Amino acid sequence: MEKKEFELFHEIGTHAAHLGEGWDKVLEAALIIHGHLCGAMPLGFRTGHLALKALSAEREPNMAKIALVETGSAHAAGCFVDGIQLATGCTFGKGLVQKLEYGKWAVTIAIKKDGRAVRVSVKPEAVQAMFDGKFMDHRRKGIPPAEVPKEFILEPFIKTITRSDEEFLEVSDIFTYTFPPAPKPSFNIAVCEVCGEMVAENKLRVKDGKKVCLPCSEYMA
Repeated sequence: MEKKEFELFHEIGTHAAHLGEGWDKVLEAALIIHGHLCGAMPLGFRTGHLALKALSAEREPNMAKIALVETGSAHAAGCFVDGIQLATGCTFGKGLVQKLEYGKWAVTIAIKKDGRAVRVSVKPEAVQAMFDGKFMDHRRKGIPPAEVPKEFILEPFIKTITRSDEEFLEVSDIFTYTFPPAPKPSFNIAVCEVCGEMVAENKLRVKDGKKVCLPCSEYMA
């Protein structure tokens, strides 16, 4: 990423200052990690922000919340999920994001301690406007998102960040989410006796009397 891109992302980040202290920095980080301007990432960002606000909750520093994201794979505007991750702190690496594969632009954020949850969705007209924009026209032609001229997406991006929640988002009442039983995390590691690579202990399998990783075991479950 070139210096001018970092400078642009820093400038765009300032438009999130109205969301609260530090949110300009969160948006800047979201842009740096996501890597390009688009229509879906800022929708996810604002959706995640509103979910936290509705729950009177902070961005997740640990593993106390989950994000059930209703978008999925093999459809346009999946970048929505990155906006959710960065806004809420419910990240893939922490195991706090689950894709429901509904193909819908919505998320449920649930708090593990008490089960309090809220669902926030993007209004249909806002999704339609994203798909009707010039940015999406270029994407349909196979042009990578970072190569679409920024004049086709910069204004819509900033509009999404600066408009009021009520204009384009729907938020549910607070409800109780029932968490399924979760496996206990493992803090132990071992070396696969076939490939010699380090493995989390709870992912080891036994094959021919040896402790092996899943690929070496050929038992992928």
